[in-house]
Amino acid sequence: MFALDAYAARSCPVKTHNAFHPGLTVPTSADEGLREVFHGGVAFEADVLRQLLAGFTGSVLDARELRELPSSEQEQVTLAAMAADVQVLIAPLLPRDLVRHRSGRPDLLLRADDGGYHPAEIKFHRVSDVRREPATLTWSSVTDPLTRHDLPGRRFRYNWRLNDLLQLAHYHRMLEALGRASGTPLAAVVGTDELDGLGRVVSWVDLTLPVVPPSPRDRRDPYDVELVSTLERYDSEQAFRVELAEAASALRPGDPPLLQPIANRECGWCQWWDVCRPRLDDDDLSLRISKSPLDVHEIQVLRDLGVATVTELASADLDGLLPSYLARVTHRVGAEDRLRLAWRRSVLMARGVDFDRVTQGPIDVPQASVEIDLDIETSVSDRVYLWGFLVSDARDGSRYYRHFSVFDELTDESEVALAEAAMGWLRQLVDGVDALVYHYSDYEVVRLQRLARRSDSAVLDWVLDWARGHFFDLFMVIRAHFFGTQGLGLKAVASKAAGFAWRDATPGGLNSQAWFDQAVAGATDAERASARQRVLEYNEDDVEATWHVRRWLRGLS
Repeated sequence: MFALDAYAARSCPVKTHNAFHPGLTVPTSADEGLREVFHGGVAFEADVLRQLLAGFTGSVLDARELRELPSSEQEQVTLAAMAADVQVLIAPLLPRDLVRHRSGRPDLLLRADDGGYHPAEIKFHRVSDVRREPATLTWSSVTDPLTRHDLPGRRFRYNWRLNDLLQLAHYHRMLEALGRASGTPLAAVVGTDELDGLGRVVSWVDLTLPVVPPSPRDRRDPYDVELVSTLERYDSEQAFRVELAEAASALRPGDPPLLQPIANRECGWCQWWDVCRPRLDDDDLSLRISKSPLDVHEIQVLRDLGVATVTELASADLDGLLPSYLARVTHRVGAEDRLRLAWRRSVLMARGVDFDRVTQGPIDVPQASVEIDLDIETSVSDRVYLWGFLVSDARDGSRYYRHFSVFDELTDESEVALAEAAMGWLRQLVDGVDALVYHYSDYEVVRLQRLARRSDSAVLDWVLDWARGHFFDLFMVIRAHFFGTQGLGLKAVASKAAGFAWRDATPGGLNSQAWFDQAVAGATDAERASARQRVLEYNEDDVEATWHVRRWLRGLS
């Protein structure tokens, strides 16, 4: 007898296969990396739960305090709390269902009016969007999650958050087996969305609505685009993994694996990566094309058609391949365009080209007497805690880095105050001067707009008005003139085209969020000071990178 957790149905099936193959074991070094990757999500979840506990006035079981108990005792506490009609259960361990091969610990269980429970998860990403067509989002306050409201003009991101839905369906099926599921099969997600006038909310979904595509394995008619319910999709995915677990368990230790791995976004934090990687050709399509990658099913179809590597795709007769390929990938909108894009990248990779210039002649990058490169850093709680500037002043030849930062937990008020200090300094610097501010993508402008909307700040209103004629987005120039085999992000362009190198061995926005947490809550003064310095050097390198990109662009002819 065995049980699969709530991540099995939403994760790469190779994980399930490997876990049950008697000849494969998880590398001992895997766990430490997992903790590092999930750092942001763990901190966000803790913040949401603090908000819930501070504001909810009903009955609560916080089962996080019971994790050291034997699992059987934790399960009994969960059952007792549900029998007592406790309204909110935090991190309860549900009794394992060995008959149906399920185990799980939802982030939350929320009591329904009919006495059953709805599962809820806390996720470190956005879960809803504004919609032009008629749409309604059902929501609750984090501090009153049992009371639901409707918000017109917004909808849950079904297409992007399938994994969240599959996880919720797993918990709903477990509640059904216990006889504790609500008769209304709703579930909920708390995402990072900050809705105007509402703040952070609980977003609800109906698990029976036909809103997700069926598994590619289940398509009988390749051109059938009919959607299915979350529960139907989950049941299919769970059944497939149960079959895999049973088949893998029946193997002998020396038997070859039943599945060939396919690299995907999960591999970056997967505990099985060191087992799967040696089984992939260095030129494997799934391994080498990381920007707009083909999905697992698309890769499998190409392999079935004899195209497994970048070299093979680059030399393939694409028009001859497409009829057989497209009939088997109708689960993807724009499947032909996706394959043609992958083919284009493969051709460049085969030639050893990182960036393909799609235009000719000089590239116009406006100049000014004072040129300022701008980059910001945000925390796990989505606060801007650092505004970094690199000032290049042609009047006296000076070039220096200036930052405004707060290494502490920010509030609405202190985040605005920090932005005001930074923009106030900028206003004095550019007053009466021919000046331009350069940034890469619109991230900084969007954050300024958001901060200005929620405050009555005169200086933030000023900078948004001034930015219309004095902020310049370098990414828009790059996108208009280049095609990149690994995308057109700042790090790819600055390092591969402009010859710049970051001082840190692992530069990246997610890593910087972890460094910020260390700078705020590190165990010692030395650890906090070291993390602070690491963040500042990373931000300084980011603005140096845009300076190098700008210089490189101006040198092209």
